[in-house]
Amino acid sequence: MSFLEKGFDLKLAELFPENPEKVSVAVSGGADSLCLTHLLKKWADQNGVQLYAFTVDHGLRSESAREAKSVHQQLKKFGIWHQILVWRGKKPKTHVEESARLARYDLLQQACQKKKIDFLFLAHHEEDQTETFWARLSHKSGLDGLCAMQEKSHLGRLTLLRPLLSFSKKEILDYLKKNEISWVEDPMNYNPVYERVLWRNRQKDLSQMGLTPKIIGTLTKRLVRVKQTIDFYTESFIKNSVLLSPVGYAFIGKMAWEMAPREIRLRALLHLLPLISGQDKIVSLESVEKLLESQRTSATLAGCQILFHKKGIFIAREMRRVTPPKKLKAGECVRWDRFYVASPVSLSLSHQPPKKRNKDLPYLVQKTFPYTNYSKVHYSIDLDCFCGLYFPEVAVLTQKELEKKVRLDYKKGGKTLFIHFNPRIQK
Repeated sequence: MSFLEKGFDLKLAELFPENPEKVSVAVSGGADSLCLTHLLKKWADQNGVQLYAFTVDHGLRSESAREAKSVHQQLKKFGIWHQILVWRGKKPKTHVEESARLARYDLLQQACQKKKIDFLFLAHHEEDQTETFWARLSHKSGLDGLCAMQEKSHLGRLTLLRPLLSFSKKEILDYLKKNEISWVEDPMNYNPVYERVLWRNRQKDLSQMGLTPKIIGTLTKRLVRVKQTIDFYTESFIKNSVLLSPVGYAFIGKMAWEMAPREIRLRALLHLLPLISGQDKIVSLESVEKLLESQRTSATLAGCQILFHKKGIFIAREMRRVTPPKKLKAGECVRWDRFYVASPVSLSLSHQPPKKRNKDLPYLVQKTFPYTNYSKVHYSIDLDCFCGLYFPEVAVLTQKELEKKVRLDYKKGGKTLFIHFNPRIQK
């Protein structure tokens, strides 16, 4: 058994204290992914795990469909279940590499969801980690970016696993040659148009200066330890100092805010802004740094209105972000902006008219809150988005619990309008 095989088995034992029922792997047909798939097949057979393989055909080259079919035939000989996922539609002319990456993950995520698979293996190795580090450093990434890729990360509810990050390209190629496994060379891996290829070509000079992939790998592992420590204290700060309201805003008391180190404040905002806005877009580190450096009393960022008040920090949905009105049938539960709204009677949802005032709602949130003239309202907040303190009289529910309650109340002729804050559910 080679060093790679021994290390791989140890790594999987570390990743899986208990073996899952099924796992999946992304296979391009290149050396790295075929090596990973072959290793996974052995492990899966030995441990009674079902292995699924997916190949994404981006359609960016005329040969891609033929190569995907060739991978299918090769994996069929290995006795591995395999499916080709095709990226359809118009292809971008700029930022091709990034667009293809996003499309690939989207297709893989959908395929795993259909098969009810929770784990996806990716074949990134030591040199890939190094290229990621240099690319992110050149783009002025912060600590999180410089940690590069993780052995274990998450994409929605899908867990991404990269067990080859500590192994070199040479070890992978040696394994394939030893086991007489052929692979396809993607010409895009040698095209200097792509940033990764530029860093790959520069790595020889960097290695001569002592900046080898092994050194970068060690550095990223140390940075991960630092990140985990800061994340621990950020989560503690959010849990103990952030008040999350079921009407869709967050509040941090002035004393807690001023006592927190600057890095913790920054990371708390990076966590809270997408939560309050209901947007999945990543908030840039630089934009939050500029906000904190500006010392402004009010600002808009990432779809949020941020108010630095004498009592503390308020974070609410940006007022100019208008959601169109929506009609709601009796007993129906509909998504409206960041809320699920359900009513025992038919009504129309819209933003609150400018002249109207609701004493139960802070003025900062009134223009971004669902408005009806219904009198009895029940507010709740979802467990999935719960991140800190909350009002003790507010129900903490899941969406399924809410829908069950709504259906029961509707049958009984209920008179309560339910407004449920859950920004994490996609529109």
